[in-house]
Amino acid sequence: MRRRTAAQDSLRDLRRAQIIMAARDIVARLGLEALTIGALEKRLGFSRGVITYHFRDKDEIVDALLASALEEIDAATFAEVQAGATPADKVRAVLRANLRGFLEHPEAGLILLSFWGRISSDPKARRANAKLYAVYRERTASVLAAWKCDRAALATVIVGLVIGIASQVYFEPGSIDPEAALEEAASCVIARLESAH
Repeated sequence: MRRRTAAQDSLRDLRRAQIIMAARDIVARLGLEALTIGALEKRLGFSRGVITYHFRDKDEIVDALLASALEEIDAATFAEVQAGATPADKVRAVLRANLRGFLEHPEAGLILLSFWGRISSDPKARRANAKLYAVYRERTASVLAAWKCDRAALATVIVGLVIGIASQVYFEPGSIDPEAALEEAASCVIARLESAH
């Protein structure tokens, strides 16, 4: 078996990235249903063979697309959480970080919304969605360690608040002030934590 050279690996990585970026654009603008190998051929000027050399089929492209959206949003979250001076500051920071991950990466958020619309009929979308929520709940629960509460339940509520705010911003741009909604959510969560402490 011939070993691949660094140049071949680099070209492979470039082509895969180009295919994923084109797929992201198609899904963010037109929805998951519009993502086809033919649409990618047209968008990229690549042959079907080039696309299927890098990705076996549409399902593999969808998996890579979803992973890239999750990574993009995830990379934007939790960097500032550990810097919070007090437990209340950390709660505010985790809410803000989660929301910023969605709002600063609208294309990734729209891709996720496209998947959420399919969770009732698509097992892959359901598993990916469950993974996303599990990560956010776990990280959020870890920030609540200083409080006496059912951390898993409260983490679920916090994640629901953030995704609810982000969804409203996506669906009704300009209709709500996400910072004001976020501050109200943080105040409610902190008041609940302080009353149980």
